[in-house]
Amino acid sequence: MSVQPASEGSPTQVDLAVELLRDRIMDLTIEPGSRIDERLLVEQFGLGRTPSREALNRLVSEGFVQIRPARGGAVVTPLGFQDFGELIEAYQFCESILGLRVQPDHPQLYDDLCAIQARYRVAVEARDFLLITQINIEFHMRLHETLRNSLIRDFALKMHRLVARVLNYTYANELPETLHQAEQFRLNLEQHDAIIEAVRLRDKPTLAKLLPDHAGFIHHRLVYLLDRRLVAAEGLEPPQIG
Repeated sequence: MSVQPASEGSPTQVDLAVELLRDRIMDLTIEPGSRIDERLLVEQFGLGRTPSREALNRLVSEGFVQIRPARGGAVVTPLGFQDFGELIEAYQFCESILGLRVQPDHPQLYDDLCAIQARYRVAVEARDFLLITQINIEFHMRLHETLRNSLIRDFALKMHRLVARVLNYTYANELPETLHQAEQFRLNLEQHDAIIEAVRLRDKPTLAKLLPDHAGFIHHRLVYLLDRRLVAAEGLEPPQIG
């Protein structure tokens, strides 16, 4: 696959390559630890060596790729149990700051969130996991816009993109338990609705509670999944989650 030259004002070849690779890393099509190098970008995207290097550098800066000279270049950032914990902690930190600083009276915020949530429902119904994570990022970043702090916004965007890999891992591994997954998505939609309603009411104390609580939901969902997998491996009765 080669990327056509971009017209003025449209994404560049590097932009398009980074976007596609980021999506494939987020949805785990390109697995954690996989080797990724300039040759792949040259052959698949028709990029020259300099744009290929730029694309890799951007993915490194976003935390998706690590330079490993001993392994012949770069690899997709590994994703182990320690990584899960660190990512979720950083994500919850971002959303806690958001809960304290969000400005519910920001122009068009309520209408924008309602429109995003409508698209999110469609993605959830379709179980389009990559689209679910993309729209979820859009939902939260719209809230982060109200802080008017580009440093916090950029950090939050990086964390949301990295956490998308954890979410896609969770979604894919929930598939054997369809009723459980359906309930988790129902709860997630319900939490988004509660956030939107608090924005409508301009209820900052409620938002200060809802946003970090919502961020903690991924931890509960992942722990449940890992507990079930451990139980299955040991042949024990599953623990009660309450």
